[in-house]
Amino acid sequence: MTSQTNLPEIADVLIIGAGASGGVAARRLVDAGLSVVALEQGEWQDATQYRGAYWDWELGALKTWSSNPNVRQSPADYPVDVSDSDMGVINFNGVGGATILFNAVWMRLTPDDFRRRSANGVGDDWPISYEELQPFYERTDREIGVSGLAGDPVYPPPNDEFPLPPFNLRPGALKVARAVASKGWHWWPPTNAIITANYDGRRGCVLRGACQTGCNEGAKSSIDVTHWKPAVKAGCNLVTGARVRRILLDEGGLAAGAEWLDVDGGVHVQRARIVLCAANGVGTARLLLASAGEGHPDGLANSSGLVGRHLMLHPLAKVTGFFAEPLESWEGPFATDLTVLEFANVDRSRGHVAPVKWSMHHGGAGPVAEGLKVLTEQAPGGEHHARFRTRFGRTIGWTIMAEDMPDENNRVTLSPDLVDSSGLPAPKVRYRYNDDVLRALTWNVERSSDILRDAGAFEIETLNPGMADAHLMGTARMGDDPKTSVVDRWGMSHDVPNLGIIDGSIFVTASCVNPTSTICALALRTAERLIDTRAEWREPKVPVVPAAPAGRPRAEAPAPASPVFSAGERERLAALADALLPGDEVMPPASGVDVAGAGLDRVLSARPDLAEILHTLLAEPVSDPLAWLGALKDRSAADHRQLLIAVAGAYYTDKRIKDLVGYPGQPETPHRPDRGVPAYMEEGLLDHLFAAQ
Repeated sequence: MTSQTNLPEIADVLIIGAGASGGVAARRLVDAGLSVVALEQGEWQDATQYRGAYWDWELGALKTWSSNPNVRQSPADYPVDVSDSDMGVINFNGVGGATILFNAVWMRLTPDDFRRRSANGVGDDWPISYEELQPFYERTDREIGVSGLAGDPVYPPPNDEFPLPPFNLRPGALKVARAVASKGWHWWPPTNAIITANYDGRRGCVLRGACQTGCNEGAKSSIDVTHWKPAVKAGCNLVTGARVRRILLDEGGLAAGAEWLDVDGGVHVQRARIVLCAANGVGTARLLLASAGEGHPDGLANSSGLVGRHLMLHPLAKVTGFFAEPLESWEGPFATDLTVLEFANVDRSRGHVAPVKWSMHHGGAGPVAEGLKVLTEQAPGGEHHARFRTRFGRTIGWTIMAEDMPDENNRVTLSPDLVDSSGLPAPKVRYRYNDDVLRALTWNVERSSDILRDAGAFEIETLNPGMADAHLMGTARMGDDPKTSVVDRWGMSHDVPNLGIIDGSIFVTASCVNPTSTICALALRTAERLIDTRAEWREPKVPVVPAAPAGRPRAEAPAPASPVFSAGERERLAALADALLPGDEVMPPASGVDVAGAGLDRVLSARPDLAEILHTLLAEPVSDPLAWLGALKDRSAADHRQLLIAVAGAYYTDKRIKDLVGYPGQPETPHRPDRGVPAYMEEGLLDHLFAAQ
């Protein structure tokens, strides 16, 4: 953390948010000799504390390292009100932003994505083209350390080599590639922001499979590693624990800085010549709306009335195939094994308009997660262990992601009653699926299910629609017309010329591919524009600071309840655990591995927050465990799930159980790129794509 006393009185550039776009811009601006201050409400992450290298990684993923801020409930987070939304929102607050926990799928928008209205008669056109952004895609690919195979015919030439080769296709992925190729459909090996060999002083991937809880090795290209550390080393002033309350203007209407709160509630003002918002498609809209004041009562940079509107989230479906043979599908990386863009275009003959992408993933789940799924889906006891054996290490899944067209009724506003730990209004998301997207998901779920069956799956499980997403786009859209957009083609506000936005807020359409590569390319493009036009910057005067309430210290998370459980509580837990997990011919019952004794203590060492609800539940008498469990589930699904987490966590983290299910943990297995011709090349599984050109 940069000391507050060492900050320049007036920075050349103030960046709000230390995620992906902010990191890319900060690194380039500092390298060009500009003074940069960045304000981040979260903290630096210590890679040794990521749980992927430890026994409790799955327990951590369900709380401390959850991607859902409403689950984490960290003082550094802000909650998101999704009470009026069809989709949830996931995010991470800290240096590196959402890239700390992202899957690291790294794809560019296609040329048609930038001209959706002109090409397909739906959505809108961007004011820029793929060709304008391509040089910045190539530069950020090198900075990030992207692994992939060049030459995908979906993208126009020149299609430069990626810095690193792609991950090898594992046996399961090869089965799926054969099935897709037999249809004559597009597929392509994975393009990921994960290094497959040592690169730029970083260690290559060791295949732990715990990418979604942070990467211990730094092989996943989270922006704290690739950009923020170099930016700080080069002179960027990055202040953590700094929550921006509002952007300030001078008397002439120029952005003059920002007012921010430290963790103790102290109020500070940082002045700057240029202010860049990099707080994501929800956080930036929240900040602009919270910066309302005299002359802009509906929010800053909002003369169009579009700040917060046109929210796009990428509706998702999940399709999982179960295979008879072991696939070791807990092994990493949990990025993408291959991608299908056959249906990533508009073709009304399919009965829908929305383009859709398929990404194939191995399961990426350890035994706790799989055990928890089975406990959730099935009645207690019964065939739990038999069902677990059909799932664990034997799954391949598709994530089906649809392009949601911009709709001004999908929006971010300020919540009237939910606040963050500093007492500032939380964002409220209103999002509704449209009928076309739902038809598109269903159409693609059916065909992706067929592919898994063709690849050998004996059973298919679907979730449609489902899952929250971290792709937060469109709430401060880019355009040439100030009446229909918030920022211009360079990401600078139409209303406040020295206020820029460099995150996913400025997307005009969403495409159906992951947005982070495009977010980073756009941020670099804006940074270069600022450098090139520095002589033309207008100098803001002293900021006007309207009266506001005093800051307050951040509310801390409540202290956990006592981890000491009485003999009676443990006896009741043992009875419930045995009802949930009885033994069979292979597996011992829960009591056989002391779930209510050493197992409970082990879980609480990783998840002390569970103690309070367990004390409450285990205070009740348990005469009939099955009836008790049924009544709890009917009364409170949330409390029932917490009990299942405790039982599954205690059982499946036991060494004897891990040995019995064949789980080795997350050992280091350094990735070895194919030395010869990959099997998919030898088999000609990509040949049909080039024959069709």
